[in-house]
Amino acid sequence: IHRTSQSDEKRLQQLLTACELGDKRPSQLLRHMRQLAGSYKLDETLLKQMWLQRLPHNVRQILSISGTSVTLDDLADMADKMMEIYPDSRGINAVQPSSRDAMNPPLDIQQQMAHLTQQLASLQATISTIHSRRPRSTSRRRSVSRHRLRSPKRAAGICWYHSNYGEKARRCTKPCNFTTSKPDHQGNQ
Repeated sequence: IHRTSQSDEKRLQQLLTACELGDKRPSQLLRHMRQLAGSYKLDETLLKQMWLQRLPHNVRQILSISGTSVTLDDLADMADKMMEIYPDSRGINAVQPSSRDAMNPPLDIQQQMAHLTQQLASLQATISTIHSRRPRSTSRRRSVSRHRLRSPKRAAGICWYHSNYGEKARRCTKPCNFTTSKPDHQGNQ
């Protein structure tokens, strides 16, 4: 006797809290709710209200205009037909957060947002420091490289010094075939 009373209590608790439409048809939900009610003699209007609360909003609105003369089983059949016609109505039964929850996000989210804001500020400071430390000589390097591109091509077999300075070159790298018109300088031959 004690075991059956516990299971009746569990079924009643499940009926009041955990019973949902899910992927069932409305008539299947009603049958399931009646099974959970079990030995408890629930008033038909109370069961109707509990059942209607678990249906999608648009189906509930249409059924609410049916009047009191329609039986609960007839309402379940009507709801089944509506769900067949509008299969997307299951997704409409979404839970809306209360305005209080939207205005007061959980504390851990606020802490995470504050932490991310600090990290973003730190990152921006690091980027501005890097930009301020960047050497200004990059423009000079570019002008030098542009100048090198414009310089005439070296003749084959002549070192860079003789190619750029000609007879005025003070250095020479081997092998170099540069010849001067002066008899005292003969290059690397």
